[in-house]
Amino acid sequence: MLTSEACIKQFWNDQHFRLEKTTLEGYETAIRQMLSYCEKPYNEITTLDLRDWLIHLEEKGYKKGSIKKKMFALRLFYHYCVEEDIMNHNPVKSISLPKDEDRLPQYLTPEQVTHLRHLCYSNLKKRAVIEMFIATGIRLRELTRMKIEDINWNERIITIPKGKGKKERIVPFTHQCEEHVKAYLESRNDDFPFVFLDRYGKGAIDPRSIQHWFEAFRNEIGVFISPHTLRHTFATKLAMKGMPLSHLQVLLGHVKTRDTHLYARLHSHAQKQMYDEWM
Repeated sequence: MLTSEACIKQFWNDQHFRLEKTTLEGYETAIRQMLSYCEKPYNEITTLDLRDWLIHLEEKGYKKGSIKKKMFALRLFYHYCVEEDIMNHNPVKSISLPKDEDRLPQYLTPEQVTHLRHLCYSNLKKRAVIEMFIATGIRLRELTRMKIEDINWNERIITIPKGKGKKERIVPFTHQCEEHVKAYLESRNDDFPFVFLDRYGKGAIDPRSIQHWFEAFRNEIGVFISPHTLRHTFATKLAMKGMPLSHLQVLLGHVKTRDTHLYARLHSHAQKQMYDEWM
């Protein structure tokens, strides 16, 4: 019988061809977190152990969405163990996933977007990064991996080689985004392929650096803001202008249609707010 460490390593090696590295890292963290709490090897975990762990997560204040992601990790891990004949029972099988919280995506108002731009006014790289998020709705990891060769300046489109779900897609960008990204690129004197470089100019920018910027932005603007907030802001603006959800789904790179329907609900919510203001 494989040890817990050996089993996790084998699981990682067999799954990394079809899953994003960040997704797999999150899954591994969830598996290790569960094993640490239960203080048992993976093959001795029972359904009762898992239910106790889920209660523990709720008591610790974990949101339903976070708990659901951890359960996805355990489902895949134990399904793999059974499929590979490492185990003959699946302790996760009878546990239902928690229901999603019915929340609308958080997005910035036009005034807050203006404030954010003002905060980056004197920093070419920060302003270019912000404009890229606002104009394209791309994910953080997609931005940090973006290469100059991915940009078609004549058509004002960017090829996202392999986003979430391993699917390539094309996204357009605005003249304003073009202006600020070009200004940043022209300020550089290197031949690195990445659009955005780290603080030392030696390689691609680290996602954590950008997340650190956003911590400062939150304090200045007074609301929670993250790269994903700008993704929501991008999608919300297009939804409110009447873009069909099927088109929006392609731009966002959503694998599941239900993800995009969040913005349809948000559009309806915004219309009601506008009605209430006029009546």
